[in-house]
Amino acid sequence: MQIALSGVSYAYPSAADPILNNVSVTFPRGWTGLLGDNGCGKTTLAKIACGLIEPDTGSVTRGLFAVMCAQETDAEPDGLADFVLDFGREAREVRRIFRIEDDMPWRYAELSCGEQKKLQVATALWQRPDVLVLDEPTNHIDCAAREQLACALRRFGGIGVLVSHDRELLDALAERCVSFEAGGLVVRPGGYTAAHRQAELERIAAARERKAAKESLARLAAEKDARAHEAARAKARSSKRKIDPKDHDAKGKIDLARVSGQDGVRGRLSAQMDARLAAARDRVVAAHVEKRYDGDLWLDARPSPRKTLARIEPAAIPCGEGTLDVPKLFVGNTDHVGIVGPNGAGKTTLLAYVRTLLDPAIALLDIPQEPTEHRRATALARAAALSPAERGRVLSVVAQLNSRPDRLLEGGRTSPGELRKLMLALGMLDRPELIIMDEPTNHLDLHSTEALERALSAYPGALLLVSHDRAFLQACTNRTWEVEGGAVRER
Repeated sequence: MQIALSGVSYAYPSAADPILNNVSVTFPRGWTGLLGDNGCGKTTLAKIACGLIEPDTGSVTRGLFAVMCAQETDAEPDGLADFVLDFGREAREVRRIFRIEDDMPWRYAELSCGEQKKLQVATALWQRPDVLVLDEPTNHIDCAAREQLACALRRFGGIGVLVSHDRELLDALAERCVSFEAGGLVVRPGGYTAAHRQAELERIAAARERKAAKESLARLAAEKDARAHEAARAKARSSKRKIDPKDHDAKGKIDLARVSGQDGVRGRLSAQMDARLAAARDRVVAAHVEKRYDGDLWLDARPSPRKTLARIEPAAIPCGEGTLDVPKLFVGNTDHVGIVGPNGAGKTTLLAYVRTLLDPAIALLDIPQEPTEHRRATALARAAALSPAERGRVLSVVAQLNSRPDRLLEGGRTSPGELRKLMLALGMLDRPELIIMDEPTNHLDLHSTEALERALSAYPGALLLVSHDRAFLQACTNRTWEVEGGAVRER
């Protein structure tokens, strides 16, 4: 059993170029990791494999029962009610693995995004599809839930496609990785670590080959120039224009050189040099090394002139069906605060409470966990209305955050990860003194996560970041608020 996509192309109506162009790939039984930068076409390819959208050209294996878990969790998954009302052994086992409480499915809209994600994946697994596609399944979920997810997915015996930036999950499950790269799709064996190691070896080899090819091209170009000069001197020597009309010996030597074919030899040598130069140029082009952008994003940013941006007095704030005990806390103008804790503990509730205490005069950039369609439309409209100078700056920031600027403003294909980058880039125009981000690495590919990590760690103002990515927080923050057991504590 496998899914084969052959010669598949697809273009969004608003896009000038296809996002997929003559793509061929096969997904066999077992888990395959689908890797690539934001906006490269991973989700589009996954939807085509599942039959959710039809390609413009090409063929796809059909006839298999396919289920796809999208990145977003705002809508209840199909079959949720049937799943929770099924008391068979398989359903009970899935609920046990994910630690799904009896009342959780009936209050789906009130759950945290992480709890919604668990229900979404559990319902998909319970349906026992032939093909299961998970698009960023570890978005929103805490460490304990990630372990539950890995345990449940190991039990799946069909064709699994894992679109993810989670290195640990990819290493635990993937038997092979399919990567979107400049030359098309590349398949490498193993999980992320093994595939990344192989890709790095290939990149190093390509860089060496490109250097050697450019050196060879330079040598051939110099040789061609030297031969061109020699040919020019020979042509001058073979000219009778400056010879005395009575110097018959000199004229005879020139006629003999022409008859003996020396001019033809020079012509053939010149043609051979042109062919060698063309081959050397082709070699340079073939030795492609992917370009990365780097730079300082915060040239104009400054900390707020006020030393304290938020002063939080002890309080018990409503949180779900109970309360959240908040101690005395503060946010300084250069503090980078990480907020951690399990799903449903109240991290987002705490963040919402802090927002109510902020002075409206503070220049705030607030990027939510899941931007609404209104926020999406507003960001795209603002980007479209920018002056040329502002647009250049925004697109430069986007490039440094590892997205292709030429595709970002094509609204029909702006992925959630790209939208977050655009919102951050637009926010920089306002010189924010405080940035609030809830799960900033959700929807981001690995290169983008590293780029965002570098950018936020260098930010001179104040940060409030909610995240389950401990390594990311360790690099970006210098203070930690832990939310657990109905209380907040600084550690």
